[in-house]
Amino acid sequence: MNPDDPTDPDDARRLRAALALRDAPAAWVRAAEALWPEHGLGLAGAVRRVVAALRFDSATASPALAGVRSSAPGAARHLLFSAEGRDIDLRIAPAGEAWLLVGQILGPDEAGRIDVVSTAADRPVVGRAELNALGEFRIDDVAAGRYRIVLNLGDDAIELPEVDVGDGAR
Repeated sequence: MNPDDPTDPDDARRLRAALALRDAPAAWVRAAEALWPEHGLGLAGAVRRVVAALRFDSATASPALAGVRSSAPGAARHLLFSAEGRDIDLRIAPAGEAWLLVGQILGPDEAGRIDVVSTAADRPVVGRAELNALGEFRIDDVAAGRYRIVLNLGDDAIELPEVDVGDGAR
């Protein structure tokens, strides 16, 4: 074998032997290709993460502003967030042993989804709801605890600051 000689008979023999090999089955090729992510998506597949700002929380409002009734234990909590030209109205209300999260996205008309994600490692996504035509959502049976709430709207993922659900939030 001579690496500088392109007409080396050993190289020619190895090339003929390699060309005589059968192709791998198509299913194997697809499985091997699936091991690596596709490149070239660029920004077209990108999601922009936005953190919403808390504008109002009835749990921290003064009793004179909130009214006597809203400061009572077990009363509904009202939160208002803003992000990217949208206002997010969120109400947290007791529902038996659990809690109810209802709200509405006020802003550009977009379909979307809301995910309620526990900050505890043992309970990841605890609730998910699609927005209706009016931008409203409802998630039942949420246990007391601390949660991240993510709104997936078009190319935006709007994350609310962590929210405490339950009587401990007061």
